Amino acid sequence: MAEYVINQYRGVYKRALELYQDEKFKESYPMFESVVTNDESNYDACHYLADLLYYGKGCPKNVKRAFQLYMKAATNKVVDASYMVGMCYLTGQGIGQDSTQAVAWFTEAAKYAHPLSQYYLGLSYLKGEGITQDIPRAAQWLVHAAKQGIVDAQRDAASCYEMLGKLKGAATLYLAGAENGDPLCMEKIADCYAEGKGCLQCTELAIHYYELASDGGNVDAQVKLGQRYYEGNGVPQDIKKALALFTQAANQDNPIAQNALALCYHLGDGILKNDQTAIMWWEKAANQGNVDAMIHLAENLTEPQDPYIDPDLVTAKFWWTKAAEAGDAYAMYRLGDCLERGIGVSVINIEDAYNWYRLSSQNGFEEATEACTRFTKGMGGKIKLKKI
Repeated sequence: MAEYVINQYRGVYKRALELYQDEKFKESYPMFESVVTNDESNYDACHYLADLLYYGKGCPKNVKRAFQLYMKAATNKVVDASYMVGMCYLTGQGIGQDSTQAVAWFTEAAKYAHPLSQYYLGLSYLKGEGITQDIPRAAQWLVHAAKQGIVDAQRDAASCYEMLGKLKGAATLYLAGAENGDPLCMEKIADCYAEGKGCLQCTELAIHYYELASDGGNVDAQVKLGQRYYEGNGVPQDIKKALALFTQAANQDNPIAQNALALCYHLGDGILKNDQTAIMWWEKAANQGNVDAMIHLAENLTEPQDPYIDPDLVTAKFWWTKAAEAGDAYAMYRLGDCLERGIGVSVINIEDAYNWYRLSSQNGFEEATEACTRFTKGMGGKIKLKKI
């Protein structure tokens, strides 16, 4: 009798699978439910029913029950289910998040050459999540996944190879990812061709892949290509095209592009000169930590070239401080000048001024070295200005 029931539901399973493959999920759902209920040995049916429940395809979404079904199938060697158990533990869907368990199940599926399991196992080793970080082991698993066409794996394996100093292998993988349409890989292989890193240097190929990456929405590639058109580096100089690329990237909050675009407005390069717009873009870039933008902003708030912009010494001093704290030697010097002369501050602070000049000098800014000579130490080591 039991054998008759199993044989009967094998036919139901076959029909349910056909409907599933035709994406008729609503029709396949009750059939898979029937098979799982009546034929406990059909672990593939458990897996397919779990998929329907996990994604809410043709039935109400129920990730908790989906996990239970995935686990049942996984413990009975259904490889795709092992991968999904790993994903559930990784994301906390249907079960508490547990990176260590995720790694265990990805490892189980990766043994059977499951490409996505190989990829996520490689990522776990790369990030040190759920297992001790191990870059060579990460590269090993990511390359396995990359060879099976996982584009993200091609990119991340290439990154691992760069960390390991295997530049030729990195370039090969970036090229594979670029040929598979990944904009980040396009940008990276362009860098390789531009610098001759892991491959022969070739400006034409670098420009080709920067163009492809830029067209694919890669913001960093838009900036790099814009800089080349602005300088005429490897391409005929074209300020208008550079400006268009900087604008495209700046509107996506890239601080380097925002700083470059601000300079174009400040200098009137390819566009009508407008310092108010320049300051707006410099503020956006400075607020994202771009030191060059902080310096330009501070300079233009200290001594505006536009008669319609009032000096703002307090804000200028704020940005000199930010740039100085970020390690810029010129900003250290200008901050020292503010503190010595009382620019943008309520109280002159000679000792702090001297300390910033000294730091600037130690970082190679010659004018700061000259400024330090104006100071002397009095009794008790207190810093004072020398008498003239």
